[in-house]
Amino acid sequence: MTDGAAPPVPPSPARGRGVGLLLVAASGLCFGILPIFNRQAAALGLGVPTFLAVRFLVAGGALWAWLALRGPRARLRGGQVAGFAGMGLLYVVESGLYFASSRRIPVALTALLLYLYPVLVALWEWLAGRHRLEGRDRVALAASLLGTALAVGSPGRGTDALGLAMGLATAFGYTAYMLLGARLQKGVPALVASAWIMGTAGVLYLALALAAHRWEPVLALKAWKPLLGLAVVGTLLPIPMLLAGMARIGAARASVVSTLEPLGACLFGALFLGELLRPWQWLGAALILGAVVLLSAERSAEEPLAER
Repeated sequence: MTDGAAPPVPPSPARGRGVGLLLVAASGLCFGILPIFNRQAAALGLGVPTFLAVRFLVAGGALWAWLALRGPRARLRGGQVAGFAGMGLLYVVESGLYFASSRRIPVALTALLLYLYPVLVALWEWLAGRHRLEGRDRVALAASLLGTALAVGSPGRGTDALGLAMGLATAFGYTAYMLLGARLQKGVPALVASAWIMGTAGVLYLALALAAHRWEPVLALKAWKPLLGLAVVGTLLPIPMLLAGMARIGAARASVVSTLEPLGACLFGALFLGELLRPWQWLGAALILGAVVLLSAERSAEEPLAER
């Protein structure tokens, strides 16, 4: 009779995928509340450059402080630091294009163009030979795109070419961000990666605001409540969750699950702004959730998840 403890049972791949799906879904819902904080800050007169600079400076500073006190220790190579800084730059470009596009064309159309990125990610992974598009994956991609289009509403008319180009560029920029994150995240704690990304984005936005004479600290103090919500709920929580979830399920699946963001925006808009969902938006919500269910289905045992 032995007195030793039983060896630990390693977590199953299915459980890891389930946790990854939940992390990415929660991240999408957190991002979905961003329009509420943006609307509140705009009502107080705060401009976009200061709004985004404070967002990333506060969230990035909080992450660095946490890591300095008790966070995971990770020694990054010079190439990894440069890669995460590049992700911060991509995030600056993508978010800047998104806000610029939404000022020239309807917001619904900008959101729809952004959510072309799941197809772009999946197609790139397929062309690179790292992801097989099975029938279930094709159905999930189609359902998520159609559901996103319905959830964000029907785009209006009178759009201009530059606004459309910016919206399309947003989708390509976020595609690059997702793919680069899937490669760099391997072996790096999500909080460490997020600290580098958010810190870089904050410094770059601050430099842009100062260079454009758009730095508004007095208005920022006046709008501290929406800024705090933006930094914590809309940034500090969802970005690490997205990276951690993406490390478990891969870029292709994460890109589809994160389409819960427009559904969250519709739900939060109805809750906080009285913008009630229309029937086609509820249909879009059902399609998006259906895509999540399809992606959570167990894959065959002989087909392991690709290394990301």
